[in-house]
Amino acid sequence: MTPRPPAELAAVLAAEPTRQQTFFWSRSAWNNRMHDLPDVLQLLQDLPAEVDREVTREFVLRALQRDRVIPAFVAAMVWGHGTTGYGPTRVRSALTGQWGVASYQAPVRDAEVSSKLRGAVDVVRNEGAAEAYGYMYGAGRVKYLGGAFFTKWLYFVSAVDGVHGRDAAPILDTQVATWLRANGVMNLNPAKTKSYRDYLALLEVWGDRFGRTRVEIEQAIFGLARG
Repeated sequence: MTPRPPAELAAVLAAEPTRQQTFFWSRSAWNNRMHDLPDVLQLLQDLPAEVDREVTREFVLRALQRDRVIPAFVAAMVWGHGTTGYGPTRVRSALTGQWGVASYQAPVRDAEVSSKLRGAVDVVRNEGAAEAYGYMYGAGRVKYLGGAFFTKWLYFVSAVDGVHGRDAAPILDTQVATWLRANGVMNLNPAKTKSYRDYLALLEVWGDRFGRTRVEIEQAIFGLARG
């Protein structure tokens, strides 16, 4: 039996939906780590000083339409890492396959990473979120890109019908998983595709109850997790 949503979540879902707040990001820090990628530098130059889901979605989808997969990915990661400070270095590691400082001057594995990320686009759009999750932990695995961040990629590339689109893949990161566990809803193992399937099923049931999409439920949980 699917557990009921905790009272504080139910209150948020019963209220009028609100747009997620924008935030400032460090253009200079991202430019520094993406110094050898002209297409990425151009996207970073065009990206507004403040971003949110809607702005990021537009940039990701526009870059994908021009077959610029790495710039699209970086746009998603700018939003995904927020104001943490370590985002540019973590993304550089995923692009090069080298960790931390070693990634700074290491060459980007453009063809390999682009192919895997493009494959994820095809899977999530044609086969669904759970299948794409399994792909990213299998044939599409990108070194140093874990589920907390590849679900952000899956989200943006599948949100073709809007930020809260019915077919958009919901994000599963540490904050969401921790909130669900702390509130006695479920214990998820992000390394297991089954856990993501269970998560999707939960969001479907709660979404049906409140007339919301899976992504709207995920966003509401994220908001509560952040306080």
